[in-house]
Amino acid sequence: MLLAGLAAAPAPEGPWRAVLDLEGGMLPFTLELARGSHGRSGRLCNGTRCEPLSTVELHGDSLTLGIADYAATITARLAGDSLTGTFRNVGNRGPRVIPFRAGRGRWPVTPAPAWLVGRWDATFFSDFGSSPRVFEFRNGAQGLEGTMISNTGDYGHFAGRMAGDSFTLAHFDGSFVYLLAGACHGDTLRGVFHAGLRTETPWIALRSTGAPHLKRPTEITGADTSAPFRFAFPDLDGRMVTARDPRFRGKVVLVDIFGSWCPTCHDQAPVLVDLYRKYHSRGLEIVGLAYEVTGDSAVDARQVRRYRDKFHIPFPLLLAGINDVDAAQATLPQLHGFTSFPTTVFVGRDGRVRLVHAGFYGPAMGAQHARLVKEFAREIERLLAEKG
Repeated sequence: MLLAGLAAAPAPEGPWRAVLDLEGGMLPFTLELARGSHGRSGRLCNGTRCEPLSTVELHGDSLTLGIADYAATITARLAGDSLTGTFRNVGNRGPRVIPFRAGRGRWPVTPAPAWLVGRWDATFFSDFGSSPRVFEFRNGAQGLEGTMISNTGDYGHFAGRMAGDSFTLAHFDGSFVYLLAGACHGDTLRGVFHAGLRTETPWIALRSTGAPHLKRPTEITGADTSAPFRFAFPDLDGRMVTARDPRFRGKVVLVDIFGSWCPTCHDQAPVLVDLYRKYHSRGLEIVGLAYEVTGDSAVDARQVRRYRDKFHIPFPLLLAGINDVDAAQATLPQLHGFTSFPTTVFVGRDGRVRLVHAGFYGPAMGAQHARLVKEFAREIERLLAEKG
């Protein structure tokens, strides 16, 4: 018998305890791979929250996992019960590469103790000063989970693990790479927040008293209201679109400043589509200004088209620039203190800015997300009631 002793190549299907090895810590997540009648498929999961992979390809012992929404891939060598390789995505300073590994099975469920559950007011410390955050910790179906909130919105759903008085919560969605590590010190939490491969920011947190700790998102970015709001950028086919175009005249306009690379923008997109469908016939227009990663119009337009098609966006999306806060601010000089993707600019029928909302609260925020959607709708209805 030929090659009788040669073992068949292992199949990757099943759950995997996956890790991104950051310079300051280990970011865990779950990788779920399956095979059906239409081929292989997979998901990236943070606890109970999962995102589908765009492709799963196996050639010999080489596994490639596509995350097309963010122009990212995981490539790994499959050897029995282990995977080793790298996560790579496009960055505005060149490709970002982070070591990846995984073993078969699922992470153990570790619930949060009573002393950790709840809301904590945190302060982050960097070379540029301090800034506020809020942590929300709770128990879910797979143990410790939560989210982190800044002045401009949430960081998505985090899944966590406990070890004595120490904890870690992780969020990886193919774009954002976040690891929150901390420990209890009396009535105080102290730790480090890891973002990407190298960035480490120390923090300290106290249990929330209910007093305001963050600024309101409408207090972050100001606008010049002495003249109509102006923009002029090409659409995905290269045609110039400006604020003076007839479709915007006498209309209430929402200007969505976003990037296809931004998971929070992905959270906001279906909300904007719903608002457009509900209010367009009454005089609402929406236009998206995309600030993308590469600055190559062909590459960036391809990613924005994917974003448009994913959410069935019916309003125009324009290529406005690169995803740098200062560069974006320079292209929109009527805004002051621009800091966040997404940012939503509410423009009245007279063309002048009425409100600027920095950031967005996504579904991980639960009731706060639902309240924000209602606030957007109320503001639109108020502006639609104004005379042009």
